[in-house]
Amino acid sequence: MPAGDDEIWREDAVLAGIDTAGLDLISLDVFDTLLLRRCGPPEAVFPLVAQAARACGALDGAITDYAFTLLRREAEARARRDLIPAAGRADITLDDVYCNLRLPGSDTAALARIERETERRMTVANPYVAGFLRHLRRCGMPVMLLSDMYLSASDIEALLNTAGLPRGAAYDRLYVSCEQGAVKSGGGLFRRMLADRPSADPARMLHIGDNVMADQAGAQAAGVQAVLYAPPPHWTTLTGREGRLGVPQQGPLAPLRGMTARAGAGTHDRFWFDFGSLVMGPVAVHFAEWVLRHTAERGVRRIAPLMREGGLLSELMAAQARRLGLDMDIRPLHVSRGALLLPGLEGFGAAELEAISADSVYRTVGDLAGLLGLGPLPDSLAGQAGVPLIDLLGAHRRDGSGAFAALRDWLLDPARQAAVRARIGHARGLAGDYLRQELGEDGPVALVDIGARGTMFERIARAGGGRHDLHGYLFYATPEALHRMAAGMRIHTYMPLTAETIERARIIYRSPQFLELLLNGEAETTTGYRRAEDGQSVPVTEPAAVPDWQRAALRAGYAGIRRYAGLCESLGVGWGQEADPAAVLGILFRAVHLPTPEEAERLGALVYDLNDATRATQTLCGAGARHRLAALCRTVRPAMRLSVALQTRPSEVPWPQGALTLECPGHLEDMIDGARGDFGHRAICRQIIDMVQAAGAGRLVVCAAGGRGGMGPTFIGAAREAGLGLAGYADLLVPAQGDAFEGVPVLPLAAAAREDCRFAAVVSVGYGSAILKALREGMHGDSRPLHCFWFDGTEFRTTVIADGRDDREESL
Repeated sequence: MPAGDDEIWREDAVLAGIDTAGLDLISLDVFDTLLLRRCGPPEAVFPLVAQAARACGALDGAITDYAFTLLRREAEARARRDLIPAAGRADITLDDVYCNLRLPGSDTAALARIERETERRMTVANPYVAGFLRHLRRCGMPVMLLSDMYLSASDIEALLNTAGLPRGAAYDRLYVSCEQGAVKSGGGLFRRMLADRPSADPARMLHIGDNVMADQAGAQAAGVQAVLYAPPPHWTTLTGREGRLGVPQQGPLAPLRGMTARAGAGTHDRFWFDFGSLVMGPVAVHFAEWVLRHTAERGVRRIAPLMREGGLLSELMAAQARRLGLDMDIRPLHVSRGALLLPGLEGFGAAELEAISADSVYRTVGDLAGLLGLGPLPDSLAGQAGVPLIDLLGAHRRDGSGAFAALRDWLLDPARQAAVRARIGHARGLAGDYLRQELGEDGPVALVDIGARGTMFERIARAGGGRHDLHGYLFYATPEALHRMAAGMRIHTYMPLTAETIERARIIYRSPQFLELLLNGEAETTTGYRRAEDGQSVPVTEPAAVPDWQRAALRAGYAGIRRYAGLCESLGVGWGQEADPAAVLGILFRAVHLPTPEEAERLGALVYDLNDATRATQTLCGAGARHRLAALCRTVRPAMRLSVALQTRPSEVPWPQGALTLECPGHLEDMIDGARGDFGHRAICRQIIDMVQAAGAGRLVVCAAGGRGGMGPTFIGAAREAGLGLAGYADLLVPAQGDAFEGVPVLPLAAAAREDCRFAAVVSVGYGSAILKALREGMHGDSRPLHCFWFDGTEFRTTVIADGRDDREESL
């Protein structure tokens, strides 16, 4: 970590709340607390091992990354199942894992070595916890590290050294389960630490870690205080929804966003701060990093991000350029669709009128008259003042309706047409002068816009008279941008141009308003240009017409974006380059396409000014939009609601997915889960969860079969996402799961039947009846009814067991 960043720990909401007064010793968990993997979760290491192993011949070329991940996971499970009970050992080693991975054509010793090397390459210090650790050492606090891990102490010490946390300076001693013969769960590893300090008082010690069973319950079992350093619930919910849409959770985005999720929001509203840091932060920061690298490599020094988001992007790029020592001229360009509408016209006739009319679904007849500087509309057109031009044009093209023809005849009266052409010439002169002042006439210029068609680049080129060497940069692009590329326009896109990303870009572009709002912040709208006293052409701007609460929300969103940028800066160069652009696009796609109910409610309340030579504003999910979506849901069969909603007019339903989330709760989730049509367990789990919630249960025991290969992990993830509490996990086939499975306390099936919690989810299609039999046997003598929710392979059922023999079915 760069010097001077040690105080960053105070921005971590959990660490900042720890009072060390009265403590004699602090212990820390290692992985996912003090150390992070820049590739993401622990299993993200396995594909990297496979790639390196195939490259050096240690793994058969037919074994894909996915296959190796499954095999490596199974080998670890087999080692835990066979070695721990048979040998009476507390934990396994990495060599034990690879002894259980005997693949023909592979070199197991080389695979183990490659995994150690990959861990060293991927592991970095968590800047928050590392800063807190250094603070503790400056205060003279003894610090111990405890880890339930198959890597040896020497392996982990090497990782700590590489992360700048050497023994002695950063901590006093490291305790590792596979060498100490004890694990944290149940308190065993803590007792080993205490045995080395017989005079120490456990009540004056504190342990910090991320696992509720190992770090919190384990420490407390040994009499040690504990602080749970777990990801906040909103982060778990967000990543769960992204996973449902196939957004990758590997790579540096996972640890970067996970760390940012822990940041305190200060005086800002938590929702807006988190949305800024976790959704908009990655979009803005990594796009800005990419533009800066791309332009520097090609010798483009002048970078002109387009307003209104240009203010934020300029700020981010300028900071990155200073950090990298790049001499770049980065200044925002004050342009807008409305400001460049007249300067972009070659003349004014019937063709230009039709182009203006088709350009916006919002621009009305009255807006056009004001834009062209004309007086009041004639009586014959006064009644059309509030009608969108595109509606008049559509009717004219459809059946020759006279309203558009009357407007055309009035506008193209020779005297009036000459006045309009003069106004266009004046506007073009002002805009051209402004562009020359800002962009110069020598050397290439990078124009930067979020998305999506390249229209603004085309308008700038036309308004500038084609004299500038322009290079356009877009975060995301629709097929229209590709058409412009084919016509010779130089456009570079951050997102990869694949069928999947282009389809996602089209869905984002259907409802881009909150993306633009949160990146624009409080920037004013450019409405045109004027001649200043010194002869310079300067932009004319107006403040956005939004309520005060929205300004506070936008400020909180900006604070979140800056928090994400600051964290990236503290970690140093390289992380942004490793971020997968398709995954960054996926983050934004999820926010648009599968919002949480709170996102739909709060983002949907935002007021958006259209910024295209109209005075119109919209509420993204206002009463009118919700009413139209509710009516649509009553008339369209459920399977078609989303597709039909996306075809509604943006002027009437700006954000269909938000309105659907509010009007038909759960519908988008059902559509997405059902559309997968695979052998995954999620649809079954969702239905069982709906049954549990309909019964009024908020907490339950999970009864499954097959460990990680069964339905249990999927159900646990879906239950947490739904806000259900999990009292325990019991497995018919793999009872030896340690003290916790996926963070849930492990119980024998007989004990699960006697838990105080009287609701159980039986999550196995093939073994459901056998699990119920085991629960029934465990309930002999217990008259309390146990409500079991399950799927028998053909129908969903609720079975109530009492006294171990009295079964009945309930209808919910």
